[in-house]
Amino acid sequence: MVGSSVRDSCNGPELCQNALHELRWKGQAPHRRSGMLKRSSKILRSHQNGATLIEILISILLLSLGMMAVAGMQAYSIAAQKNAVYRSVASTMANELAELIRVNPAGLNAGNYNVAFMSQANPGAPNLTACPGVADEDVAPAEYPFCNTAANLAAYDITSFQRRVRSGLPLGGVQVVANVAVAPARSTADIWITWQEPGILVAAEGNADNCSAAARALATLPRCFYMRVQL
Repeated sequence: MVGSSVRDSCNGPELCQNALHELRWKGQAPHRRSGMLKRSSKILRSHQNGATLIEILISILLLSLGMMAVAGMQAYSIAAQKNAVYRSVASTMANELAELIRVNPAGLNAGNYNVAFMSQANPGAPNLTACPGVADEDVAPAEYPFCNTAANLAAYDITSFQRRVRSGLPLGGVQVVANVAVAPARSTADIWITWQEPGILVAAEGNADNCSAAARALATLPRCFYMRVQL
């Protein structure tokens, strides 16, 4: 009866359908309406919980990627700082060797300072017996009875320097090539100090140095500091 009165009073099919739906909803028992609302609420909460879990997982993933990027940047920064320290040490050692060569120009012109003690070539420990017949290499050269020639003094300088560069730099090495001129006072020497840098920098900066041909031929390209000495 109510439905027929609604149909008689409404102005169109769509309005009648909405009115009948509202009447049916109001006519249902309260407990039935409550059950339908609870089921709808549970379904809604389930969808919300699933969406929240996905958001949390995405947030954790983004946070992890960010932390990994920060850790990588910090590791690169530390390695770069170490390499800067090694380069400073190599510069100091190259200047030290240059002064030794200038003190003994006859040894340079005779080729006695030529050496290729490269770090990655694994040449073994240098001969620490600086001068023939003397076992203690820590005695000053002036006290060596056999260090009175240019060749022996150069041998002392080179063997002592090899030991210092190996202990002062990671896998430290040295190469010296004399460029003998017609006038001995115009001779020069090319000095390379080599070392093994932190592995994180190898791929990024492996070809950045002015290394010698011998250094570039090594299986693992070292870092190099280059200096030319003028007598």
